[in-house]
Amino acid sequence: MSEERGNTALDTLSDAHHETIKTVHSVRKWVAALAVLGFASWVILAMVISQSRVPSAASGNAAYATSKPMIATDGPWGRLEYSPIVVSPPREYVAESAVDFSGPVVWHFPNVGSTGLSRLLKEIGFDAGLVADLEIIARANVSMPGMSLHPSKEFVLGLSADNRAKLYLALADYPQNTDCRNQFLFRGRTTEEWFAGSDVSPETRKLVEPLIYRHGNFMYFADMRSIDADIPSKEQRLELLRTLRRDSTFLVHVKVSNKEDVDGLVNYWGRAGRVQDVRPILESLAGRPEEQLINITHLLPPLARRKLYTYSARLIQDFKMTRDCHWTTANFFQETPDDKFADANMFFAELREEFYRIHGNLQLGDAALVVDSRGAPVHSATYIADDIFFHRCGSDSSSPWALTKGEDLLGFYPRRGKLTIQYYRRKNM
Repeated sequence: MSEERGNTALDTLSDAHHETIKTVHSVRKWVAALAVLGFASWVILAMVISQSRVPSAASGNAAYATSKPMIATDGPWGRLEYSPIVVSPPREYVAESAVDFSGPVVWHFPNVGSTGLSRLLKEIGFDAGLVADLEIIARANVSMPGMSLHPSKEFVLGLSADNRAKLYLALADYPQNTDCRNQFLFRGRTTEEWFAGSDVSPETRKLVEPLIYRHGNFMYFADMRSIDADIPSKEQRLELLRTLRRDSTFLVHVKVSNKEDVDGLVNYWGRAGRVQDVRPILESLAGRPEEQLINITHLLPPLARRKLYTYSARLIQDFKMTRDCHWTTANFFQETPDDKFADANMFFAELREEFYRIHGNLQLGDAALVVDSRGAPVHSATYIADDIFFHRCGSDSSSPWALTKGEDLLGFYPRRGKLTIQYYRRKNM
């Protein structure tokens, strides 16, 4: 995962950064029934779409449900139903050499002297014994400048989960610590949720699982460098990388009945001049005698509709492009994405000139900007409905476009300091 770049308070640069093919059962029965009813062909398609439950395997990503659907609170977006799923990047998109994990582990604390390092380590919450051990392996680094710590493999593997979390969250504050900055992550409660159904061997899992640490709703892993040489085969390494890059997300359906306020749904989902795009399908569903479900994918603007739950292979011409969270947020309502937003500075210029700050009452298409304690942007996403946001965490081919909860936006690029979310709305909305 690549760290995303922004600027402090939208003005100062900072190094802080990271269709569904539907599985439809008994399609022929649906078509026959609708034909009898005399509905138009586009209505037939709408009904098939409304029953979709599983993201596409054909688009390259493995996906499976992790629990039963959950009903969300009603709102202007209608009545929503969540179905948690996990998506995995296609094997061919996980490059063996995408990240070089050779070389020793080095932890950097820039602009900190020996005295300052001791004070910082105590502030992080380490006991006197661990502070002394860390001071022993610290060396002045004049090229940074600051202090660099050179732990042995045994030292790294021997850290407790609690101390590992404290240390790595502190290291993630500094761009020099790329392993902690771009750690693997997964929203879940147990490692079994992360590894379920994968082909990672028990032997490989024994290398990884003791090094996983928690923060909030997420599990993190940043020690690939320490175990890389111990993975038994190239195939196991690729399967491990693919599994570590899984994403925990969810399907969302709108429940529509013949008692529904269709105009209200149309007004909400049809923002930015899209009323005529969503009205036909919503009216057709409300015209049925029984309650219907429609995946919100089919109510979203073109970019989100095409990208959601998918991965994108990087072509040769793409390697100078960073189609990351900021590119995704800036292009949410665009029929044709504008690649100028691959430059994060262009996104922040757009945010300054075309958006205004809001403090609640979010609507479809509003931008969410995650900033660190210094006001430097770390991540961005687009509000959909309820507590749902559309985003991309990173820009490489193993980074999917997905949905996440607002409460989890802060977990994708964790820091020791406090992260907050700012909200913005386009002026022309």
